[in-house]
Amino acid sequence: MTLFRATLFLIVSFGTLSGLGAQEKPGQFRDLPVRNQINRQYQLAPNTTVEISMIAGPVEIETISGQSAEVNIFNSAETQADLNCSDTPIEQTPKKLVIRSKPLCNIVRVNQRVILRLPRNVNLDLENIAGHVRIGPTEGMVRLNSIAGHVSTGPLQAAEMSSLAQGLSMEINQIGERGLTLSSIIGGIELGLSDNLNAQFVASSVIGNVVSDIPSMKISTDGGSDFEAQIGSGGPRITISSVRGGIRLHKLLNLPRRHILRP
Repeated sequence: MTLFRATLFLIVSFGTLSGLGAQEKPGQFRDLPVRNQINRQYQLAPNTTVEISMIAGPVEIETISGQSAEVNIFNSAETQADLNCSDTPIEQTPKKLVIRSKPLCNIVRVNQRVILRLPRNVNLDLENIAGHVRIGPTEGMVRLNSIAGHVSTGPLQAAEMSSLAQGLSMEINQIGERGLTLSSIIGGIELGLSDNLNAQFVASSVIGNVVSDIPSMKISTDGGSDFEAQIGSGGPRITISSVRGGIRLHKLLNLPRRHILRP
């Protein structure tokens, strides 16, 4: 997918969320005067997939040991009539926990915040989120698609992410055989790499700088927008494509996450 097509896709995707609530701008998310909240607890088996979609605001996921899960959803609007126009059912099956906001009116003006505490050994699938996303260390597969705000994660072992509108900050300790696939990202990428990481880094169609703050890591390039590097002794692939805003690689503890490269 070209960056132009990726940008167009993001605009169309987040335009569909405008009926649910205003898109989050950095530092501007707020709860509106009329509010309600949903608080639930669940037991999740290892490898359960948690699906979260059509959320009109940020999603924050703390990961914990054990198999207990807590779901907290905060809804707010200017009036009770507005608040009544949105529903967020939660459905559990033996292999899934599904959280999906549903409009009940033609026009919905509701802000949402979703805060979860989940086991580290679950899979995550987030799509159409109109705010930032924060995810703690996760052992399962993490899939993200169409995220309007900045994405930041603790160490992940496997991930597929696409159509991120405000950049990505990710920590990487070790990755599994499935590797990491990141595509169509506007706002740049920062990867914090542990000293014992072994992986192969491949990036294509990057608009912006690709730099490493790690002296032992040498990045080769074709002189254009494609880049490669071996991390440690090599291993599973970190595959990145279609990025506007550059890529920065650094040691895990050395760089604040807030800095994102711009072209």
